[in-house]
Amino acid sequence: MGREGAAPGSTCVQLALQELKKLQDFINETHTPYFGKVFSKLVGVDTIPFLLYSEDGKLTFTGIDHQDSCGKTVYFHTNYFRIEELDMNSDCATISLLRPLDIGGGNPHSFGDTLLLKKTDSCIQVDLSCVCAIQLMDIDLLKRKIIIEPKW
Repeated sequence: MGREGAAPGSTCVQLALQELKKLQDFINETHTPYFGKVFSKLVGVDTIPFLLYSEDGKLTFTGIDHQDSCGKTVYFHTNYFRIEELDMNSDCATISLLRPLDIGGGNPHSFGDTLLLKKTDSCIQVDLSCVCAIQLMDIDLLKRKIIIEPKW
């Protein structure tokens, strides 16, 4: 892996997130004269989802998705993220939280129950000195449709 544009002392996780951010920006911002934003059309998403790991396991955060019809705030827990900003001179990254949904559109009870990831406005700053690994997830998790709807 090249260290082009990397700050001295950058960690492997920082370099991986930097590369991920470049790929995500390339997909979203590349414009051709004849085909427009062909890459984002081909890929079908503007996000490359990933997991972060500390020595204790997957990082989990709580986010706010929306308010329900009764005005109650809907919270969710997630291990899935999108890179928003990365400061190569510090150990910090801004990530947005992706909400996992199960086949019925509810909160999944396990990793295997996750059918869909939904972008949210919830963002946090992460201290990357606590992160020891990153794992990319399949972008199809952002493109699936919830296939079971209530009968009544």
